[in-house]
Order: sequence, then structure tokens, then C-alpha cells
Amino acid sequence: MLFASPVYQSFDSLAVDSDGNICIATLLTGGITVISPSGRQLDFVKCPDPYTTNICFGGADLRTAFATSSGQGELISFPWPCPGSPLNFLNQ
Repeated sequence: MLFASPVYQSFDSLAVDSDGNICIATLLTGGITVISPSGRQLDFVKCPDPYTTNICFGGADLRTAFATSSGQGELISFPWPCPGSPLNFLNQ
């Protein structure tokens, strides 16, 4: 299913959570856009920088989201409501 954003924004990297949602680092609006497997936007998690360019999951239970704030040159982290999907060769 194709997702079309209702407002102009640019998408950067993405990660998939354990519920199958696509979590996309979103430029201009500055945050993480969460898209369901059916293509519906479920959530938008605001970040402190309009240039949020990367997301990945880490921590012992993969419930910590890490995002790059490129405009500020920082790596931020915040709790995520469900674990991220484990990587094939890393989290096993």
C-alpha cells in the first residue's frame, strides 16, 4: 500500500518495529512518522530538530529509539512503545 503524506515533508531513513510499523525519520516537520503495514499514518513523534535524519532501535529490549538530529549535530534517544524489529545478524 502506498502512503501519501497530507503535508509536504521529506523522509529519510527508516526502521521497522515489532508490530510491523514503518518508523520513518522525517525532515522539515522534525520527527518520526509511524506508518502501519496497511499504509495508514498511526502517529507522529515530534523531535527537537527539523532535520531528523535517521532512526534505529537499541537497548537490551530494543525499546529505545535513537535518532539523529542533524541540524544540531546530536544523537537523541527516547523510549519507544514497542520493541524494534531485531536485525538479522545482530540481535539474535
